[in-house]
Amino acid sequence: MAPRNGTGPGFTRFMLVIAAGLTGTLVVDHWVFGEDFEWGTAALLCILWPEALTGLLRQRGRRRAAARIDAAGQWIPFAATAVLWTGLVLGWSRGEGTNWWLFAGAMLLPAAGILKLAASLAGRRARRA
Repeated sequence: MAPRNGTGPGFTRFMLVIAAGLTGTLVVDHWVFGEDFEWGTAALLCILWPEALTGLLRQRGRRRAAARIDAAGQWIPFAATAVLWTGLVLGWSRGEGTNWWLFAGAMLLPAAGILKLAASLAGRRARRA
């Protein structure tokens, strides 16, 4: 049975595998090999984990738990934006140049967050009516 948002079981598993792999490489690269922290990957994981966990919980029939994660996930683009801006500001304080991919994401993610919140509110109002 496909969840309400249309995320199928195969894609949910794929998101979980990708999120786990990215989390592992982020940890190993930074803390084991001593490379710079990848702020873009961390922001992507802020968005990917809640989506994957929501799909997994819906797939397992845990609708209330999925709804709670989904409600918290409405604010995730703003947290991801904060992660991106932290990476940019820390880079600038070290005298590094601007990573334009991070900068573009930091500028566009708040708009995505506003649209996601607006869609959630519109859906909630439609269900009440």
